[in-house]
Formats: sequence, structure tokens, C-alpha cells
Amino acid sequence: MPTRATRRRAAAVAAVATGLLLAGCGGASEQETVDWTNGLCSSYATFREAAVVGPQPAPDLPAQARNLSAYLGNTAASLDKALADLDGLGASPVSGGDQAVTKFRDQLSSYRSAFQRARTQVDALDLDSRTLQRDIEGAVAPVLQLQDTTQDPLSGLDPAVTDAAAKAPACQDLGRPAGPASGG
Repeated sequence: MPTRATRRRAAAVAAVATGLLLAGCGGASEQETVDWTNGLCSSYATFREAAVVGPQPAPDLPAQARNLSAYLGNTAASLDKALADLDGLGASPVSGGDQAVTKFRDQLSSYRSAFQRARTQVDALDLDSRTLQRDIEGAVAPVLQLQDTTQDPLSGLDPAVTDAAAKAPACQDLGRPAGPASGG
């Protein structure tokens, strides 16, 4: 039968062990949080870099439509990569990180749908039509409508995420204006 002193020592050891365990689970280091948040912003930057390129200029409307299709397809592919990058982030080490991932995923998924719809519509155009210019403009409407709904992906996030974002290079780049897409 354990003595009273043995039970006290066992309880003390258990308390110390529990304290150490909880201290180890207390959260990520600041660098881990900044690195994770940088990965979050990098996913968005993947899309942004592809989107600002714009379609290649072309000498005539049919070639413009083909270049526009390639641009829309490349941008949609960048959105697929951005969404895969979000999936690869792993568990959030920062308060509000899971909500940030959800916000980024929702926004990027919406963009991907718009670019895919526009590409499908451009690919379906009759390149010999006399109304091709107007048809192209109508086909890209889903993407043009994004300009009305685009918002800062970091706005409204938990302060812990925005604090980490202030130190993450990819997040700082999101705050800089992107070059305008050309062509079209």
C-alpha cells in the first residue's frame, strides 16, 4: 500500500507533468504563426500574379478570343493551385486562422467559378460572327463582375491573423497595388 508521502509525490509529479504538457500545447511560436500566415497569403498571391498578366495582344478578334481563352484557363489553373495550397497549410497555429482559410477558400472558389464560366463562354463563341466583339464582352462578364465584389482578403480577419500578416512578406505584397490586366 502506497504511503501518504508516495501519493503526494505522485500527485506532485502528475501536476508538474500536466503543467509541462499544457505549456507545450500553449500555441505556436511567433515565427510559426508568421510562416503559416505567409502561406495563407501566398495562396492568394498565386491567383493575383496570374490574373494581372492579362491576355496576350492579338492582331484580330478571333486571335483575341483565343488569347483570352488561354488567359482565362491559366488564371483558373492558378486558382486551382491556390486552393490546393490552402489545403496544404495544415492546422492553423493562430486564433482565427481557420476562419481566414474559409474566407480565402470561399473567395478564391468564387473567382475560379467566374474564370471557368467566362472561359467556357469564350470557347463557345463563333469566331466568324460579325458581333464577335460584343460577344467577347458578354462572355467575360462573369470576370468583370468580380471587380464589383473584390475585397481585401485580409479585411475582417481576427486580429491575431492580421498581426501575423503584418509580418508576413506575402501578406505585405497583397497590400501593394497589382498592375492592371491588359488586353481583352
